[in-house]
Amino acid sequence: MDQDLAALLAVQTEDVAIHGLETRLAALEPRIRELDTRRQKALDAVARATTAAQAEEKKQAYVREKIAEHKLLIDRNQAQMDAVKTMKQATAAVAQMEQAKRIVATEESDLLAINRRLEDARGVLHGCERDLAAIEAEQEAARGEVAAERATLDGEIAVLRGKRDAAATGVPAALLARYDKIRGKRRVEAVFAMSGMACGNCDTNIPMQRRHVMSASGAIELCEACGVLMYFPG
Repeated sequence: MDQDLAALLAVQTEDVAIHGLETRLAALEPRIRELDTRRQKALDAVARATTAAQAEEKKQAYVREKIAEHKLLIDRNQAQMDAVKTMKQATAAVAQMEQAKRIVATEESDLLAINRRLEDARGVLHGCERDLAAIEAEQEAARGEVAAERATLDGEIAVLRGKRDAAATGVPAALLARYDKIRGKRRVEAVFAMSGMACGNCDTNIPMQRRHVMSASGAIELCEACGVLMYFPG
């Protein structure tokens, strides 16, 4: 076998092996995306629950502040009651105090409702956090397996690339460039032995004179039908 052809076929052997490993490596991506998607959904649920709980906490703090202000107003009105000197002043103070008490009663009712909603929101948040922790624990082993497999494949690919580069030094630059261009069109293989009188890839018949030249010289030719490189076996 011609040395150039032997070197080119050695390059292709390594490229085919690299392609197989890269295919396995690419197959890991859907697994990683599925793990990431599940985890992200749990993270989003925690974020929504946190936002809901924080909103109720802000409402709770606001209402508590208002209740404290209105109770202070009631105390002031009570103090004014002790200092009033006329019926008109007493009537005004009583009216203000009664209004403040009604407001406080309404706010305390609102506060009870807020407290219940906050308790529910915190319960939802804790549930979401438990779900997230469970998913992360469940995924720990799977992510470790994927990472280990990826590291193994990366290592194997690096070794094969080294062999490929070494084999490529024996291929003339022009021939290697043609080969790389053909493989760049997503072909797994770019070099095929002729099958009888036809291209080994597409079965297109090759003219006799061209076959004779390839057989006599060991030339590597381009199939005009499918664009691969052909060589005459033997």
